[in-house]
Parts: sequence; C-alpha cells; structure tokens
Amino acid sequence: MRREAWDGGEWQTHCRQLLAMRYGEDIQFVPDRDRGDGGLEAYRLDDGIAYQCYAPQDAYDIVSLTEAQKRKIRTDIKKLVDHPEQTAAIIGKEKILRRWVLLTPYYDSKELVTYARDKSIRTRSTPCPPWCNNEFEIVISTDELFAPERARLYGAHAVGLDLRIPEPTTDEVATAAVDLDARLIPKLVCDPGLAASPEELHRYKDEIILDYIRGSQQKRLLETSYTLTFDAVNRRANSTLRALTRITYGTPGTGPELVNTLTERLNREFQEAVPSLSPILREDLARHYVGAWFVECPLRFTRAA
Repeated sequence: MRREAWDGGEWQTHCRQLLAMRYGEDIQFVPDRDRGDGGLEAYRLDDGIAYQCYAPQDAYDIVSLTEAQKRKIRTDIKKLVDHPEQTAAIIGKEKILRRWVLLTPYYDSKELVTYARDKSIRTRSTPCPPWCNNEFEIVISTDELFAPERARLYGAHAVGLDLRIPEPTTDEVATAAVDLDARLIPKLVCDPGLAASPEELHRYKDEIILDYIRGSQQKRLLETSYTLTFDAVNRRANSTLRALTRITYGTPGTGPELVNTLTERLNREFQEAVPSLSPILREDLARHYVGAWFVECPLRFTRAA
C-alpha cells in the first residue's frame, strides 16, 4: 500500500477527528497556539491516557524517520518532566498519566519501540514526576488504532457518490483558454506527436481545460456537501502530486501518454483512499487534478527524442 505524505496540520486534524469520534466529551484537547501544547495533544478524562500527534516532515528513509520520531518523543516528554506544575495544571492536579501515545502516520524500526520503552523507564524513575503513574509507558501507534472511526470518516459515508453537473460550454472553455494556453502549450509541444500537428495540439489542450473546469465544479460541490470526502480526496491528490513533481522532473514525452499515466495512478489512489466515490467521479476528479497539476507545476519538460 502506498504511503500518504501528511503535513503536520493535516495529520493533527485527522487525529483529532478520530479521537473526538471515539471519545466525545470524555477527551480534552489541548490547544497549541498559545505557547504550545506542553507536550500533550489531548488526554482522556477517565483513564490517564494522553495523545500526541506527529507527522515527520522530509523523512525519506527509515533512519531519518526513526530519528525524527525519537526526537519528538524526547522533546515532548522533556516538556512534561521539566514543567510538572504546568502538566498537572493541564490534566488536573489529582490526575496521573499512565500512557502517552505518539500517533504517527507510520513507523518502520523496532529501535523506536525500544527507545520508547527505555524512555518510559527513565521518565517514571526516581524522582518520579507527580503526574506520572508508576507504570507509565510511551506507546507508538498509527491511526490503525482507530480503524472503525477511520472507516466511518472516509469510507462509509456517501457510498457510490456521484455528482451530476452541466457540461462546460464551448464559451467557458474558450474563456479559460485565454489564461491557460500560455501555461499548457509550451509543455504539450514537447510531445512530438502534438508538436507535429497544431490542430491535434489545440484539441488536446482544450480537453485538458475541459477536465480542469468540470473537476473544479465537482470539487466545489463536493466541498460544500460532502466535506469529509472532499478532505480525503484533496489530501490524497496533493500528496500524490507533490511526489510526482519530483518524479517527473525532466521527463521526456509530456503529452497524452504522461497525462493518461498520471490519471490512472491518481484514480487508483482515490479508489484506495475514498472507496465511497463512484467510478465516474473518481475518473473525473483524477483528470481534473492532473490537468490542474499540468497547468500549475513549474517543471520544464524535456523534448522527447
């Protein structure tokens, strides 16, 4: 299964939604805009379990990923230990923590688990902080811990979702072309077949613009009426296309073959991430996102041999 590239804010929102769905009013979230969250994203009111959300950025291999996660544990547990009065004030002076759960998109090394065990022992050793249970443990987990909530959030709602909208008119395409031609044509002419036929070039360019307009309308309707589905679609598309910008730099042959390959890949990503979408809507949205990427990406494609 392909791994999704989360940014920190997206992962935090995702985790908070899952926690809220499971625990409702029995969980307290800690805001971080005023001098940070003190090492706690949220804590449960009834059983001394706390959560911290963390999506490592720019961690492209096992070593850098694991080191980033160790650093997050080290930094946030230090906040709890170094400021016991603040920690006690946040969770309640009469409460203690027996688990601190790091929710992270994925982890790959047993070294992280070993580090968490060692850090747990050091944290609860003498002098034990007043908020710390004598069986305190640091636990590493992904959102698989909340599989039922995740399914409800991104899979089971709006099953078979389709969005019927009017087909963009010729005038709408022509109006959009005024702004988009200059961005599309220099990239498309790198394809030998399109470069050799101005008529075919402009026909294909108009198809991309048509996909761009149609998908924009569907996205607006999706965002308005099916917000959670839109969030899942948009996040997966952005994650995939961020990677494609690196992968396709200098890629020769930037016409129909490339567009179709990228569309098929994104269609598969949507099927995996948002199974509630109808096949037609998946295809339309995939074509829109690839068209938008083609318009907006800063790449300088190379001409095919």
